[in-house]
Amino acid sequence: MTLETRTEAKIRRIQEKDYDEAGRFCKKTLNWMWGKYLKDVYPKEANEFHISNWAPKNLAVRFSDPNKFGFVAVERGSICGILLGTRYGKSGFAAISWIAVDPEHQHEGIGIKLMSAAEEALKKEGCHKLSLNTLPALTPAVRLAMKFGMLPEAHLRQQWWGADFVLMSKWIGKYKKRA
Repeated sequence: MTLETRTEAKIRRIQEKDYDEAGRFCKKTLNWMWGKYLKDVYPKEANEFHISNWAPKNLAVRFSDPNKFGFVAVERGSICGILLGTRYGKSGFAAISWIAVDPEHQHEGIGIKLMSAAEEALKKEGCHKLSLNTLPALTPAVRLAMKFGMLPEAHLRQQWWGADFVLMSKWIGKYKKRA
């Protein structure tokens, strides 16, 4: 997939040296996102749960699992975007757990670059389908997923913390049984 991007950010796999900065980045973007889009539809307690989930110590534990993957966008030595996900063994299925772009760097193509990097890596690992869950009120995430070629697959009523979610997916290959 070739989409025009307007940034100098470099995309690479997350590394252990990134965990502290990545945790701070996640906290900053989660709080911004909650305040701008979600405070009327998603409980503050849920946001605090997510902040804890993406804390540096939890990132370190997360990436001890070989089925977890992550990419960061780095510009001028600082993280300006992140994508975290899970590949479900040899099933051919993977899910994006979290994607965020710094509000000051949105609309520069960073989200697409992160998703494209994940797609290419997952294809090499034999994945045929990539999904994510997001809140319908989080319109930038919905637009990004659709721009990337994901389509709504299901409406998940009161899925988590009593909030509705939408499941969006993209076929990135054909299923191949792996040995």
